[in-house]
Amino acid sequence: MNSFLKISGTILLIAGFVLAIKPNLFGNFSTPVDAYQMIEKRVKWGLFIGLGVFLLFHRDWASWGLITAGFLTALTFGVILARLTGFVLDGFITKQLWWLLIEFVALMLFGFLYWKQNN
Repeated sequence: MNSFLKISGTILLIAGFVLAIKPNLFGNFSTPVDAYQMIEKRVKWGLFIGLGVFLLFHRDWASWGLITAGFLTALTFGVILARLTGFVLDGFITKQLWWLLIEFVALMLFGFLYWKQNN
Protein backbone atom coordinates (compact mmCIF):
# COMPACT_ATOMS: atom_id res chain seq x y z
CA MET A 1 0.00 0.00 0.00
CA ASN A 2 2.79 2.40 0.90
CA SER A 3 4.57 1.96 -2.44
CA PHE A 4 1.27 2.38 -4.29
CA LEU A 5 0.69 5.71 -2.51
CA LYS A 6 4.23 6.88 -3.31
CA ILE A 7 3.89 5.95 -6.99
CA SER A 8 0.47 7.62 -7.18
CA GLY A 9 1.84 10.71 -5.43
CA THR A 10 4.77 10.93 -7.84
CA ILE A 11 2.48 10.61 -10.87
CA LEU A 12 0.11 13.29 -9.52
CA LEU A 13 3.00 15.61 -8.66
CA ILE A 14 4.53 15.33 -12.13
CA ALA A 15 1.14 15.65 -13.85
CA GLY A 16 0.32 18.69 -11.74
CA PHE A 17 3.56 20.45 -12.64
CA VAL A 18 3.20 19.60 -16.34
CA LEU A 19 -0.37 20.92 -16.41
CA ALA A 20 0.57 24.01 -14.37
CA ILE A 21 3.29 24.80 -16.88
CA LYS A 22 1.08 24.06 -19.90
CA PRO A 23 -2.58 24.42 -18.81
CA ASN A 24 -3.90 24.28 -22.38
CA LEU A 25 -2.41 20.82 -22.97
CA PHE A 26 -5.84 19.24 -23.47
CA GLY A 27 -7.21 22.00 -25.70
CA ASN A 28 -6.92 25.66 -26.52
CA PHE A 29 -8.88 28.27 -24.62
CA SER A 30 -11.98 29.47 -26.43
CA THR A 31 -11.44 33.12 -25.47
CA PRO A 32 -8.22 35.09 -25.27
CA VAL A 33 -6.85 35.22 -21.74
CA ASP A 34 -4.73 37.85 -20.09
CA ALA A 35 -1.90 37.12 -17.64
CA TYR A 36 -4.19 37.21 -14.59
CA GLN A 37 -6.58 34.65 -16.06
CA MET A 38 -3.67 32.49 -17.22
CA ILE A 39 -2.28 32.30 -13.69
CA GLU A 40 -5.74 31.36 -12.42
CA LYS A 41 -5.91 28.56 -14.98
CA ARG A 42 -2.52 27.32 -13.73
CA VAL A 43 -3.60 27.45 -10.08
CA LYS A 44 -6.30 24.80 -10.45
CA TRP A 45 -3.61 22.26 -11.37
CA GLY A 46 -1.93 23.04 -8.07
CA LEU A 47 -4.51 20.72 -6.52
CA PHE A 48 -2.79 17.80 -8.28
CA ILE A 49 0.57 19.03 -7.02
CA GLY A 50 -0.75 19.26 -3.47
CA LEU A 51 -2.40 15.85 -3.61
CA GLY A 52 0.85 14.36 -4.91
CA VAL A 53 2.83 15.99 -2.11
CA PHE A 54 0.31 14.69 0.42
CA LEU A 55 0.51 11.11 -0.85
CA LEU A 56 4.30 11.24 -0.98
CA PHE A 57 5.00 12.64 2.46
CA HIS A 58 2.09 11.81 4.77
CA ARG A 59 2.85 8.80 6.97
CA ASP A 60 0.23 8.47 9.75
CA TRP A 61 -3.13 7.26 8.43
CA ALA A 62 -4.73 6.59 11.83
CA SER A 63 -5.76 10.07 13.00
CA TRP A 64 -8.45 11.91 11.04
CA GLY A 65 -7.34 15.24 12.45
CA LEU A 66 -3.79 14.68 11.28
CA ILE A 67 -4.93 13.48 7.85
CA THR A 68 -7.18 16.53 7.41
CA ALA A 69 -4.54 19.01 8.54
CA GLY A 70 -1.90 17.36 6.35
CA PHE A 71 -4.23 17.29 3.36
CA LEU A 72 -5.12 20.98 3.68
CA THR A 73 -1.46 21.90 4.19
CA ALA A 74 -0.38 19.95 1.11
CA LEU A 75 -3.18 21.33 -1.09
CA THR A 76 -2.39 24.89 -0.08
CA PHE A 77 1.31 24.25 -0.76
CA GLY A 78 0.46 22.89 -4.22
CA VAL A 79 -1.66 25.92 -5.07
CA ILE A 80 1.17 28.22 -3.96
CA LEU A 81 3.65 26.34 -6.16
CA ALA A 82 1.30 26.60 -9.16
CA ARG A 83 0.78 30.33 -8.54
CA LEU A 84 4.54 30.88 -8.31
CA THR A 85 4.92 28.96 -11.58
CA GLY A 86 2.43 31.40 -13.09
CA PHE A 87 4.47 34.34 -11.77
CA VAL A 88 7.55 32.98 -13.48
CA LEU A 89 5.85 32.18 -16.78
CA ASP A 90 3.24 34.96 -17.04
CA GLY A 91 4.74 37.84 -15.12
CA PHE A 92 4.22 39.52 -11.80
CA ILE A 93 0.71 40.82 -11.16
CA THR A 94 -0.09 42.73 -7.98
CA LYS A 95 -3.59 41.30 -7.69
CA GLN A 96 -2.13 37.79 -7.80
CA LEU A 97 0.33 38.74 -5.07
CA TRP A 98 -2.60 39.35 -2.71
CA TRP A 99 -3.89 35.85 -3.42
CA LEU A 100 -0.41 34.47 -2.80
CA LEU A 101 -0.22 36.23 0.57
CA ILE A 102 -3.65 34.90 1.58
CA GLU A 103 -2.61 31.38 0.59
CA PHE A 104 0.65 31.76 2.49
CA VAL A 105 -1.23 32.72 5.66
CA ALA A 106 -3.53 29.71 5.16
CA LEU A 107 -0.45 27.50 4.67
CA MET A 108 1.03 28.74 7.94
CA LEU A 109 -2.27 28.11 9.75
CA PHE A 110 -2.71 24.60 8.32
CA GLY A 111 0.97 23.83 8.89
CA PHE A 112 0.67 24.88 12.52
CA LEU A 113 -2.42 22.68 12.95
CA TYR A 114 -0.57 19.77 11.33
CA TRP A 115 2.41 20.31 13.62
CA LYS A 116 0.17 20.47 16.73
CA GLN A 117 -1.70 17.30 15.68
CA ASN A 118 1.58 15.50 14.98
CA ASN A 119 3.06 16.25 18.42
